Amino acid sequence: MGGIRSMTEVLTDSPRSAVTSGYRSIAMAVLAESAIGPRWRLREGDTWCTVTPPGHRSRTQGWKLHVSATPVSAPQVLTNAVPVLVAHECAFKFAATPRIVAELNASRADRAQSGKFLTVYPIDDDQLRALAELLHDATLGLAGPSILSDRRYRPDSLVHYRFGCFVSPTRLDDTGFYEGQLSAPDGTLVADERNPWFSPPAWASPPFDPPPRTNGRKRGDPVLIAGRYLVTHAIQHANRGGVYRAHDQHTGEQVLLKEARPHIATDPDGKDVRDRLRHEAAILDQLGPARITPAVRDVVAVAEHIFLVEDLIAGTNLQRWPAVHARPSDGQVPVTEVWRLARELTRLIGAVHDMGFVLRDFTPGNVMVTPENIPVLVDMECTIHTDQLAYVAGTPGFGAPEYFDEPRRNSAIPLPAPGPEVDCFSLGATLLYIAGGINPVLAADAPVARPTGARIAAIVEAAAPTSPALHALAPVILGLTADVPDRWTLPRAAAFLATEPVVAQARPGPALSEENRDRLLRDGLAHLVDTMTPNREYLWPRPQALPPGDPCNVQLGAAGVLAVLDRAARCGQRWVTPALATAARWLDHRLTVPSRILPGLYFGRSGTVWALHAAAQTLGDKALAERTLEYALRIPLDWTNPDICHGLAGAGSAQLQLWRASGDQRFADRAMECAERLIHLTKTAETGVDWLAEPRYRDELAGSASYGFGHGLAGNATFLLAAGSVLNQPDLIEIAIGAGHALCAVAECHGASARWPKGPGRAGSLDVNFWCNGTSGIGTFLVRLWQATGEPRFREFAERAGHRVYRDRWRLGTGTCHGISGNAELLLDLAAATGQDRYRRWAAEIATCLYVRAAERDGRLLVPDDTMREVCASYNVGLAGVLDFLLRLGHGGPRSWLVDHGRSIDGPP
Repeated sequence: MGGIRSMTEVLTDSPRSAVTSGYRSIAMAVLAESAIGPRWRLREGDTWCTVTPPGHRSRTQGWKLHVSATPVSAPQVLTNAVPVLVAHECAFKFAATPRIVAELNASRADRAQSGKFLTVYPIDDDQLRALAELLHDATLGLAGPSILSDRRYRPDSLVHYRFGCFVSPTRLDDTGFYEGQLSAPDGTLVADERNPWFSPPAWASPPFDPPPRTNGRKRGDPVLIAGRYLVTHAIQHANRGGVYRAHDQHTGEQVLLKEARPHIATDPDGKDVRDRLRHEAAILDQLGPARITPAVRDVVAVAEHIFLVEDLIAGTNLQRWPAVHARPSDGQVPVTEVWRLARELTRLIGAVHDMGFVLRDFTPGNVMVTPENIPVLVDMECTIHTDQLAYVAGTPGFGAPEYFDEPRRNSAIPLPAPGPEVDCFSLGATLLYIAGGINPVLAADAPVARPTGARIAAIVEAAAPTSPALHALAPVILGLTADVPDRWTLPRAAAFLATEPVVAQARPGPALSEENRDRLLRDGLAHLVDTMTPNREYLWPRPQALPPGDPCNVQLGAAGVLAVLDRAARCGQRWVTPALATAARWLDHRLTVPSRILPGLYFGRSGTVWALHAAAQTLGDKALAERTLEYALRIPLDWTNPDICHGLAGAGSAQLQLWRASGDQRFADRAMECAERLIHLTKTAETGVDWLAEPRYRDELAGSASYGFGHGLAGNATFLLAAGSVLNQPDLIEIAIGAGHALCAVAECHGASARWPKGPGRAGSLDVNFWCNGTSGIGTFLVRLWQATGEPRFREFAERAGHRVYRDRWRLGTGTCHGISGNAELLLDLAAATGQDRYRRWAAEIATCLYVRAAERDGRLLVPDDTMREVCASYNVGLAGVLDFLLRLGHGGPRSWLVDHGRSIDGPP
């Protein structure tokens, strides 16, 4: 809801703050005044400053306190709280800088973590109770949001409490992440759940009496706002507050409610999302009568929360509009419909400008299109009058680069309203999205090397041939996204759209040249080599958008990157060999560190031993190869998850590969054990996917959790197919054949393409065309099943999957797990299996999609990760997986992480 408020989303230290270099100086000053303070230990990290008294020994779990704050109140909260904690010799931590506090309290922050400025670790519950009262008194009257995962100490208090871990988690959970785990009284481990509601373990007795219920309402009861608006459906939950459909009991009509929570996204002037919601109401009061926006019905306050009640606009959000209006046969949005909508959007923005306003945050998410195809602007909190001052606002990718740049976003003072040209850029970026399905977010060059307009022009040039709608709108998109002063005005755009569109036939886009492909490879591999950090916990920095995970695995850790360096060395890039050796040594040593060993191929250690053994062979290190095989025999097979990513199918695949590489019969036996356990799990599961195959086909895998490759039926069946072929077990192949027929039966076909639901039933979303869930991974299995059986039906649906992933190449991200790099691997599979060169050309077109999205970082061209904003090394979400695809595209060879027994699927040697 609404755009990004830069001063609250990414607030930086400023002269307006009581601190200029973070909050460390406040704590240090208090410690210096204490008799024992100088002996305390203060550790400053990127996010937290941790302060412990001499001789401190932390409990592993218990009741702890959180004290909330805003970026404005945080210095005073800390100033008042630290003397209390020091006097009682209690350990604590606090957010390191105003930027971190702002991120914790941002509109889109994690609801369960929001507000936790100061964390207190009492030695026991008696100290907790004493400190709660003292900290309440010390911070009473200061501003801070409610912490949703906790319970307030008192209704007016900044002090909250919850039961949880006291130390950073060091044990991997079943999914391969370091998540906090609590020890129950019977010794069993349970997850330390951080829900956006108070949810302590049932066995943890609260240290305070629960507050009395003020309204008698229980969780799950209907919600009535202001005695009038009965909530019927939650559209969205966000840290700033929810968005709801509601029934107006006075009028009998359906309305929309937007909620603003107190003290969320506070700016340097102390204003928060409640002020911005009131501002939005004032804007709707002026624009609503012109039918530019919904009309305001009411603004009500409930327990300091503000609710804006407005007309409920029926229709489709513009984010979903291209998918709803695309022709099922070819995925194209009719040119005339896009053209007509572009005219209406231009007219709508022009009307806003004529009334003296500038939107500043025009995006597809902020537009509803009615059943009559009339666009209506929603989420108007960033709209201001042209004579106003305001902090910079906008959405990455859609915000005009000259206005939404970092210096302006980080300004400590409000700036004059921008001119209409910022909305022109947003309109052009939005037209790029609705015509071509292309998200305009671009990872920043560092240092800035290329104008944004030129980068968007490169994307349009590459994508327009394949999309008649984008081809028709290309001139206006390029004009509106051009850099100032060459950017088109709205009247010029309206004049262009007043003409009739030029409709062209779709044709192939440009395949990436060898020169550009080699540059992406050279620059990407050099980046991997230079960013290796052998003295750190993670050999390559982990993606910050994800929680900490196993440093050794394929998904996010070192093993996936090691495998890519190994492939590069085997493909003639011998200059990476020293880095390969360093990474192999690091991983070999890291495996000696005590850690829970998980079996999965991507999130566990099975992929790790696969990659390390292959690297040892490339390096000619027999001792390392032997150590790796011994470690592989320690991977547990007594597991309850059957899938590739986390479970037995992944473990069995690695055991099978190591049997082929070593000839050690123990690995063949263990692979067979995985197959038998997997079949038992899926055969006895109480729930599973819809199984529409004929009764004559085997159905042991019907208990799979979903249809896809990474977590479901396709991946399970791929392992059984490989095991059956390599171990000469026809029964396993028959089970895989049954899975193939079941997958063909639930496919939804349109023209030459097909797509699959996620599952477990067919009612799941069909709009998932990825490797881990959906079309790409299912095609990966079916092409191999056709190779093994010769059954034409499997080839047909594998090729339909290939058509689908090719069709969707511009609307997905870059990654391997959820993006076009993983999807393009299927096209290379099809090229090798069928001998049809069009699939290799399609893969080369996908390489072009990667190339035009790459960012220049210190002179290197690097493909961004799944966030489309940053660059990380991790295999399934970042650069390593992209490079693996490009290496295979250029040099051939087998697909990584699959046991393919036939050479025809491998491609050129």
